[in-house]
Amino acid sequence: MAKQTVGIGTSANDGTGDSIRSGGDKINDNFTEVYNALGNGTTIAANTGTLVSNTYIIASYQSNTQITTRLNTYAQVANVGALAALGNTNLAIADRAQVANVVTLAALANTNSAIAKRAEVANVASLAALGNTNSRIALLNTNLTGTNTAVRLLINDRAQVANVAALAQLGNTNSSIATQATRINLVNTNLTGTNTAIRLLVSDRAQVANVFSVFSSGKSYSTVPNYGAAVTYDISANGSSAYIVSNMGFGKGGAAFNNPELTVRNESTIAFDLNGLGGAHPFNI
Repeated sequence: MAKQTVGIGTSANDGTGDSIRSGGDKINDNFTEVYNALGNGTTIAANTGTLVSNTYIIASYQSNTQITTRLNTYAQVANVGALAALGNTNLAIADRAQVANVVTLAALANTNSAIAKRAEVANVASLAALGNTNSRIALLNTNLTGTNTAVRLLINDRAQVANVAALAQLGNTNSSIATQATRINLVNTNLTGTNTAIRLLVSDRAQVANVFSVFSSGKSYSTVPNYGAAVTYDISANGSSAYIVSNMGFGKGGAAFNNPELTVRNESTIAFDLNGLGGAHPFNI
């Protein structure tokens, strides 16, 4: 808690200060804070011994200052000694490093010389081996050239022999083709003659069929409607109630022959002669 100050006003009895009750409350709060800090809230625990020890602490602080001064002095002396020893150590290290560098450089020089000599020897051996390799490559190229020439000549000879055999076979094939062509022409001639005979036979059969149809209908070629039909039916009327077929074997007259059922063959040509109806009865297909 922060310290609480009792307000006493600007001047005596001007009525601007704290009231007696408010001022006393602040005083009580301040004392409670002190008793809590130095005691148990009711009694202050500080004693004479504690105060004396505090005085000793203050005196000891002054002596500590003297100790600090002496420590700084000794530290400076120690630093001088350490720096001197360090200087000697650095000199020794430098001397040892120089000696080590000399030895290392000498060994390195000897190593470089050895490497150079080994490299020269290796280069001589490599160049000699390379020369031998190049000679072998040149010899191999010469052998390959001769081999290629021999292979080309052999291939050329074999190709000529193969061409002769192929041409001979081709001549036989051409002769065989010519013979086959002759046979094909003969077959075509026979087929043409056969087709002509078939056409004549069909025409004869068709004429016979037409003659039969005309004969069955009782009409001549000049009076048959739709000339060329396989069958012609003569349609007439039996009064106004029915139609009848008066030819082709259906008979004439009588109720049994009225409106007969006609059956014809598929893809055949049929003709109907309706002149006999005279409009008396319709004829529908």
